[in-house]
Amino acid sequence: MNIHFSIAKNKKAKMVSNELLTLYGQVEISKAEVIVAVGGDGAMLAAMRQSILHDIPVFGLNRGNIGFLMNEYSKSNLIDRLKKANEIIVHPLEMIAFDTKNQKHTELAINEVAIFRRTHQSAIISIKIDDTERLNELTCDGVMVATPVGSTAYNLSAHGPILPIGSEILALTPISPFRPRRWRGALIKNNSIIEFNVINPKMRPVSASADAFEVKNIKKIYISQ
Repeated sequence: MNIHFSIAKNKKAKMVSNELLTLYGQVEISKAEVIVAVGGDGAMLAAMRQSILHDIPVFGLNRGNIGFLMNEYSKSNLIDRLKKANEIIVHPLEMIAFDTKNQKHTELAINEVAIFRRTHQSAIISIKIDDTERLNELTCDGVMVATPVGSTAYNLSAHGPILPIGSEILALTPISPFRPRRWRGALIKNNSIIEFNVINPKMRPVSASADAFEVKNIKKIYISQ
């Protein structure tokens, strides 16, 4: 089996890199049948972004801290493990964002799409789900939509729920909500279209991010799986 190893830069991953490459070899990603990510969840997500471009599966070996997305590390029997692995289909989110100059920005996110305030003033955001307004004014530091894969990342830090991998829901999670103060978010069907509208974006500017891709001065965002 042609394997491309995507190895994290942390100490635990580097310690096993030579033995893995010696045992199983390394091919260019364009010639690989599978990507084996070695590290933590960050390494897995980076490999998954590569897999979108090359349309090949990813298998994770945990040499990180938490490793929620990873399999237990072992250098032995890797080929057998790859052949017997259960496949889970992961769907990224698509962010379509419009800035205050009406320019369109489109990007994919495996973890989450989030918007954040850019000044000392809170952001004020309205939220629609499938063209129905569900919250007319959320005053907050920001808000995000997280996939099950991303639910253990920033979403969890913002007190959002952990979603089972393969579940057909998304987490809608506020970041430091001021009003309504007790709103803690919602679970949304994964076939929904979520729309964020920024109220007074020039006075209260926000940025939008799809994983590591960021756009500034946003006025409207559509998010769908």
